[in-house]
Amino acid sequence: MTRVRHERPPRLIARCQVDFEGPGGWVYAESEDLSATGIFVRTEALLPVGSAVWLTITLPTGEAFSVWAEVAHLLTLSAATALGRHPGMGLQFADLPPEGAVALGAYLASVGTQAPSTPSVDTTCHVLVVEGSPPLRERLSRALEQVGFDVDAQPDGRAALLACEMVRPDVIITGAQLPQLSGAALIRRLALHPGLVDIPVVMIGDDGSDHARLEAYRLGVREYIAKPFLDEELLIRVHRLVAEQQRSAATVSLRGSLGDVSLMTLLSLFEFERKSGLLLLVREGALARLFVSEGRVLKVESADLHLAPRDRLRAVLAWTEGQFEFTACTVAGVDEVGVPTTQLLLEHAQRTDEEAR
Repeated sequence: MTRVRHERPPRLIARCQVDFEGPGGWVYAESEDLSATGIFVRTEALLPVGSAVWLTITLPTGEAFSVWAEVAHLLTLSAATALGRHPGMGLQFADLPPEGAVALGAYLASVGTQAPSTPSVDTTCHVLVVEGSPPLRERLSRALEQVGFDVDAQPDGRAALLACEMVRPDVIITGAQLPQLSGAALIRRLALHPGLVDIPVVMIGDDGSDHARLEAYRLGVREYIAKPFLDEELLIRVHRLVAEQQRSAATVSLRGSLGDVSLMTLLSLFEFERKSGLLLLVREGALARLFVSEGRVLKVESADLHLAPRDRLRAVLAWTEGQFEFTACTVAGVDEVGVPTTQLLLEHAQRTDEEAR
């Protein structure tokens, strides 16, 4: 999908004095950034979005002007703390007087070549929103699109599954209660699909209790948000998940199908090259993780917890179908398998030959 992006006017990091009348009287604050069309004011005296306010702005040059502005968005104290920023308001100039336009234009022109570009989200980040309520679905989509995400919105779980198969999203945001297929059922279906099982999911629910959160996390949900919530909270969590995905993608060195490259071949390669990292295997909803250090498998995590670590590895070696993904990293810890990987590979090959005969 191609999306047309309209470039924002350049914004400058400029410490201007900003005075306005707040809920409890006059407020004397500073700006955080400034453009020809608006300003972000550092303050905890927040006004409702959409309200008009008369600002007096004093530029670093000493020139001052007044202007009507409309509150476009808020950065609350909790959201600002999570982002490592100052709370405040983004305001859009509604009626800039000629003298103000001249003074602001001259100042912006004098420092414009030093202005950093406004950071934006990479539009290749694709977010799937699944929500049965049209107003909430529209609200979520608008909030995400305003910061640059590519958004696909679906009204129910079945439509979401079809959308995932057509275009794999980077993040899924789903309601807990959905038509056709609940949020929990949607996550279970995703877990059965090798190509979709690792997509991070944000669930939005009516129940804010610890029990509801715990059940969501048991399903595999990465983030749980209880209603009511602020758009900033959602955006913070989605940004964090996308950043984690990007960091993970940067370290993944090998992925593919076990039908094309056998597990025995992979482990032989890791041993020969003395690789260390985590090997994730997915087959028809079953998961296994092999911890490899200097080419040797130290630990195996799988559903066969009743088996000894060595037997767990032997069971996984029998997998001939599924997907694999190897992430290079340092692996330390006790050698739970206790047998050189080469020995197990030889034993497995011998057993396979005997069964074939």
